[in-house]
Amino acid sequence: MPIVNWSDEYSVNVAEIDAQHKELLKLVNGLHAAVESCIGKDELKDKLINLTEFTRHHFATEEELMKQHDYPDLVRHHKEHRTLLRHMDELVAMVSNGRSPTFYSDYDVSTDWALLHIEEHDRDLGHFLNAKGIG
Repeated sequence: MPIVNWSDEYSVNVAEIDAQHKELLKLVNGLHAAVESCIGKDELKDKLINLTEFTRHHFATEEELMKQHDYPDLVRHHKEHRTLLRHMDELVAMVSNGRSPTFYSDYDVSTDWALLHIEEHDRDLGHFLNAKGIG
């Protein structure tokens, strides 16, 4: 059972970003399901790497749109992206080194940051891009 389902309330009304957010939530759900089923370290590492790499791709997409359209909050948004990616890289390293992060303290960040980031940062970006005619 998915830990989070896509809802129109998460939409930022930019098709490319919304499609990537849906994929992100799908990867987050896959990670949570894998953790709950107690998969092996290598498979867990692969799922974390996939989530991290897709997140990098997604953030690069957002940052390119921000640059193209002179988004005034680019620096703060970019800093938030770097912080989140650092944490995800730390989770990958932790699993690579044989440590097993606890589900509620470490993995929940994947859901929390995804939803919080959409609601607190990407929604403003969506409004900005919508005002520029991007949808």
